[in-house]
Amino acid sequence: MNPRSTSRSKPQSLRMRMKEEARAAILDAAEQVLVEQGLHAARMDDIASRVGVSVGTLYNYFEDRQQLLEALRDVRGHELLALLDAELERSQGTPYRARLHGFLRCILEHSRTHFRLFTLLLEDSIQRGASREGDLNRHMEMWREVSLRIEHLGQQGVREGTLRPEDASHYPTLLLSMMQGLVLRQLVAKQPLPVDELIAPLLRCFLDGAAPRPG
Repeated sequence: MNPRSTSRSKPQSLRMRMKEEARAAILDAAEQVLVEQGLHAARMDDIASRVGVSVGTLYNYFEDRQQLLEALRDVRGHELLALLDAELERSQGTPYRARLHGFLRCILEHSRTHFRLFTLLLEDSIQRGASREGDLNRHMEMWREVSLRIEHLGQQGVREGTLRPEDASHYPTLLLSMMQGLVLRQLVAKQPLPVDELIAPLLRCFLDGAAPRPG
């Protein structure tokens, strides 16, 4: 192996890591400014000032405000998937009901952590009358990724006898629709509810409705 090529690759890796950290800091600052000032009132100058860089530096990372907003949506979605994967890994070896409880808690706690941002994004979607194609694609991709995880987890529920096997293909859609309804109700009301108050009826309605039929 050429030692010179190896020595060149390490600084490049460091630069990439620093760039990713800077990008994450910008997005965190953007969320703070957006929830304080509103989706349309917040300016790129305000975000740059909050993170401590020039607005020119900000434009090195994002072409415009819309691209920054799309990146913020994406990164929060990727964070949720990472949280779900970590929870599924952590809970391996425990019963399905307990694993499902932890899975749903991750979603609800994530939505609560970024509640004000998600409220603004929902209001923006309603005001526009219809989602942009990119927004719809993001939503469908996130729905697909979470559904795949619920489907895989549901296989354990079927093996344990907690879920009926004949309806297994419907469980991801049913559970996600119930979850989405609970979250949307909070966002519309602009009032987050305690996570435990939401998990209990969600689990009860889903699992009791999906329990094996006697006889």
